[in-house]
Amino acid sequence: MRSWAEINLDNLRHNINILKEIAGDSMLLPAIKANAYGHGIEEIFNVLVSEGIKWVGVATFNEAEKLRKLNKSANILIFGPIETEDMRKAIDMNIAFPLTSMSEIDFLNENNLAPRVHLKVDTGMGRIGFDIDSLDEVKRRTGEGSKINIEGLFSHLSSADSNSEYSKWQIDRFKKVVEKFPEVKYKHILNSFGLMQFSDSKYDIIRPGIILYGGIKKENTFSYDFKPVMTLKARVSFVKKLENNSFISYNRRYEAKAGEKIATVSIGYADGIRRDLTGKGEVIIKDRRCKIAGTICMDQLMVSIPEDLDVQAGDTVEFFGENIHVEEVAELCGTISYEILCGIGQRVTRIYIGEK
Repeated sequence: MRSWAEINLDNLRHNINILKEIAGDSMLLPAIKANAYGHGIEEIFNVLVSEGIKWVGVATFNEAEKLRKLNKSANILIFGPIETEDMRKAIDMNIAFPLTSMSEIDFLNENNLAPRVHLKVDTGMGRIGFDIDSLDEVKRRTGEGSKINIEGLFSHLSSADSNSEYSKWQIDRFKKVVEKFPEVKYKHILNSFGLMQFSDSKYDIIRPGIILYGGIKKENTFSYDFKPVMTLKARVSFVKKLENNSFISYNRRYEAKAGEKIATVSIGYADGIRRDLTGKGEVIIKDRRCKIAGTICMDQLMVSIPEDLDVQAGDTVEFFGENIHVEEVAELCGTISYEILCGIGQRVTRIYIGEK
């Protein structure tokens, strides 16, 4: 096997238990969109169900449909707008979806449809949902004569990881929305970072995402010990000791010295290893950090091996997980851990370890 991602289900269960403790009486609605952040949506979903999780959230109708075929009773909420042609299917499959615009309300009413919907309100994210000033009209159009069942209200914090004052402002605005719809059963606004900081605004449901997968370092999670669920690995395919100074990889960005050992590893940017790591990324081989040497290629990359480290073809290389945190990799790439995890390609085999 050239490259693989070990998905540690015991670590996932560990993280679920921490979230249950933090959530208290509130229900968890884990985000398992985008193939469960690259971890494998079906496998992660099955663990969540086995741990008593009653709700899950996805981004698209196709994701929801896949899960409904696996489980007939779980509550599934689609986070983003869906096409009108999928609304009938979602209703037939008992899948909840968001109500985000007046045109959606009109379509549902004109066709006498009776969906389960969660009203999406834009409190400051600026992405989708109703403005607060339009909610009186929403109430009118979904009131008497309409079969629309607004079972939930939700919004999304845009800056819970970076701006607590703005997040408080959003939460205060959401509180006014809740007051306007006292009859609605479920309310939810807190994401991973929101939960860490604003536990007094938990309402009925909380929506953990990246923290479920251990994608944030401990110092950024208020000392809660979330464990990484994914560890990315690959094999050394070739090792050579240079007789002369030699350039390594495309564009001659790295000049290795005579006597330096260079290992070629069977993974590249087509598998999700960002080219941003060229010249600055590190990997773990036999418990030692080794520097990536030269430009990362589509299917392979090279690593400089310390003189005293014996490395052979077939040895295992770790890119992130147990020994290098994915957030460290993300910082080197100028991005976030979400993007690194979601970017691991489909030709990287997922191997599930721990209790299924």
